[in-house]
Amino acid sequence: MGEEVKYKMEQTLTIKLKLYKPTLAKQKMYQEMADRCTAFANRYLQLDPKNRPKTSKQAQQYSDKLPSAVLNQAIKDIKANKNAKRFKRLWPNFNNQNFRVEKEASQNGGAVWKVSFPTLEKRVGVPIEVSAYQEKYLEMLLSGQAKQGAARLVRRGRNWFIHLSLTVPAAEEKSRTGKIMGIDLGQIDLLVATVAGQTLFFSGAPLAYIRRRFAKLRHSLQKAGAHRALKRLGDREHHWATDVNHKISRAVVEFARSQGVSLIRMEDLTGVRWATRQRKVQKRDHGRNLDYWPYYQLQQFIKYKAALARIQVEPVNRNNTSLTCSRCGEIVKSRPRGRWFKCPRCKRTMHVDANAASNIAQAISGLAA
Repeated sequence: MGEEVKYKMEQTLTIKLKLYKPTLAKQKMYQEMADRCTAFANRYLQLDPKNRPKTSKQAQQYSDKLPSAVLNQAIKDIKANKNAKRFKRLWPNFNNQNFRVEKEASQNGGAVWKVSFPTLEKRVGVPIEVSAYQEKYLEMLLSGQAKQGAARLVRRGRNWFIHLSLTVPAAEEKSRTGKIMGIDLGQIDLLVATVAGQTLFFSGAPLAYIRRRFAKLRHSLQKAGAHRALKRLGDREHHWATDVNHKISRAVVEFARSQGVSLIRMEDLTGVRWATRQRKVQKRDHGRNLDYWPYYQLQQFIKYKAALARIQVEPVNRNNTSLTCSRCGEIVKSRPRGRWFKCPRCKRTMHVDANAASNIAQAISGLAA
């Protein structure tokens, strides 16, 4: 029998819109804006808090002729980073009053999407590359079904992007009868999701192998003192892990939809540290595995993709989820050493992470506060 679930959600998401082949002159201007914005932020931090400007007019004396709209947003961004002592990079940001998304008809009968925002010279309109997934939300924006938030101009490698924040309107509260899925996160199997006897596995082995390759290369660059190359390597690893998390979260939500899931339960990771003991597979691996995988980010990606699919997400306490038989409730003294949970009471044998995911679905230790 399904469990009745009530939900009411408003979801904020960020879509990354790639600027379509900006000229070298425009790229140079965007970079100059970013440099000036960063320089202003660091000058601002050096001022006595009592003397820091509150408006763009007051801030002009500390900036290199940045547009007022960018200065105002920069001040808000700096204040939001309360503990910042210095910015490596503060990208130009625009609010919903000075940034626009536009759609124009093309000669071949299709559509051309553009964005416009203030720059060092004038307000410019530039074409963007839009995927089918992004177009759906841009159409919602133009029709008034979604609210526009801040838009940030960002460079990634040789490309320039607009990171646009959108809020999808809250759905009306309703009841839906459906299945509950539990998700267990780990280091051998990165993620295991189970619902009504159906289980989805994501092995951590190939990811751990790539992480060890990154670690080995990082070790070599550190010995060589190649600091710039180290920074680029760190960015590459971060982007790779983020992309993996996006793909896994997308697959998890699609699996949930295909199984008729209306509620996903995941472990509450508040205060959890993943730097547990691990074996060193080989000396050259530098002992690095998935200890520091961005699990929290993965959960956030699942949460917002689930919300868009009208699936509720609940955090549960993780106590004893790996020690309890999901069939009879028997609690063992220690986590099994292998990959199988063998219940001493009902004699059931089950994959250890699938058993934990099933316990999470049942919220055996209660919902997290």
